[in-house]
Amino acid sequence: MKNINGKLSLIMCAMVASVQPALAEKAGTTYLNPAVGYHMFGSKLGVEDGAALVIGGEYVISPKFGAEVSYLYGNSDIDGSSGDVDNAQYTLDGLYYTPEIGNWQPFINAGVGHGTFDLGAYDTKETQLNVGVGSRYHFNDKWSARLQAKMINSLDDERWDSLITVGVSYAFGRKSKAPAAVVLLDGDGDAILDKNDQCLNTPSGVYVDDSGCALDRDGDGIPDYLDHCPDSVSTDSIDENGCVIVMEQPASMKLEVHFANNSAVIPEASQNEIKDVADLMTQFLNADVVIEGHSDSSGEAAYNKALSQRRADAVRDILISEYGIDTSRVSAVGYGQEQPVASNSTKEGRLENRRVMAEISYK
Repeated sequence: MKNINGKLSLIMCAMVASVQPALAEKAGTTYLNPAVGYHMFGSKLGVEDGAALVIGGEYVISPKFGAEVSYLYGNSDIDGSSGDVDNAQYTLDGLYYTPEIGNWQPFINAGVGHGTFDLGAYDTKETQLNVGVGSRYHFNDKWSARLQAKMINSLDDERWDSLITVGVSYAFGRKSKAPAAVVLLDGDGDAILDKNDQCLNTPSGVYVDDSGCALDRDGDGIPDYLDHCPDSVSTDSIDENGCVIVMEQPASMKLEVHFANNSAVIPEASQNEIKDVADLMTQFLNADVVIEGHSDSSGEAAYNKALSQRRADAVRDILISEYGIDTSRVSAVGYGQEQPVASNSTKEGRLENRRVMAEISYK
């Protein structure tokens, strides 16, 4: 008997030591705990070990604590005799639920009880204390298996008994643990979560890329759902609808390049005029340009013609070097004072005549 009790103590210690952190029981659950067991009696009692039937009712007070009332019945033979004895025990236990391990719910119990041994003509009654460990294995929300090991002390007989039980449990009032709500935000409904969405307010129904931004197939900066020309070549010359701005094909452009007297240096303020010519040449690849230089009538005619040529060449050089216009598409000619557009007798007229023109032709 001592050897069996020692092994039982080792089992109880191992069950406690195996506890690992997990979830706890649900408060308000009531279990019906029927079980079968094997009752091992101390040598002082003179009763052989035997089977037992147990029925218990367990109430979960909180995720950590519970209480159980149980009744045990057994019938065992008397050592060295043909007689037998009926054994009944009534027990009130407190339970401490340790953290779950997967589907296992371990617990520790301790309590007080009343035991009777009925030998027919002779009855014995005793007060008992017990301590034990156990564990429940949940099959689902209602059904579980339950294993328990107890050490039972008789206060009247100073005797230690042992009890191992195995049974099934049925839960009342236990509900499934609702899975934690996972909120995935997608405010604009484009199937790209807000945390990854770089364009959070894309209109409903608009096709988006992996960043949640509206598609822009031609890369012109206008999303396809707003682009009236979704397949236009990407260029700076587009309107708000994503369409290429079609420029008219002018035959000539007057450049507001007003040279100082006797100078071929292009004023800084006139750079935008030259850029307009470059934009036209970029827009119309079939266009060639002749830069015409003109002067007023001040000074010798031959000198004025050379001066106007230098002025035309200066504009031509900028178109080629700064804007990348092919040299074959740009030429320059100086007309000197031969083609005035205003009177050379006034200061204003002479300024008007010191001009540069861009004559455009198309292939």
